Amino acid sequence: MLPVPTLSQLSTFTGRSTDTFGPFASSALAQATLLFTLRTRRTELPTDPDQAMLATYAILQMADRIYLEQPNAQTLASPYQSETIGSYSYSKGSTAAKAQDGISTGLYWWDLAMDLLTDPGSSSVMFGAVEVFGTEIIDDGQGNRFVPGPADSVYIQDRSTSF
Repeated sequence: MLPVPTLSQLSTFTGRSTDTFGPFASSALAQATLLFTLRTRRTELPTDPDQAMLATYAILQMADRIYLEQPNAQTLASPYQSETIGSYSYSKGSTAAKAQDGISTGLYWWDLAMDLLTDPGSSSVMFGAVEVFGTEIIDDGQGNRFVPGPADSVYIQDRSTSF
């Protein structure tokens, strides 16, 4: 199992004093570490020092986001998760939920670590798919891109092994 970073490391990473963190911070650190393990399939830090630092930064950044989002957990868990107004639409949801689903989180270190440190054989990683305006565009690995329809459902389920 990956080592869970300390509160002192979180404090140094965020630039906030350790006494500004409440008791939930240790849980946020553990949650972020577990999420990193599940997404990357890594049970140990990389041996390369730069990659190990990247992994640690990713965990710390996700832990900080989990910690900061915790007071809003009830709102994030409400049944109203998206809204469309005219041509503008947005979806709410926790950053951890996005990370779990393999969606870009907007967290620099986390997203970079997912790109560089995730085991390519992992079944939890989507290759060749991009979501544009709520519609997934698939690249079949041969330069052909398309928006899948109902007839493509078997292809969509098996796309991780198709490339």
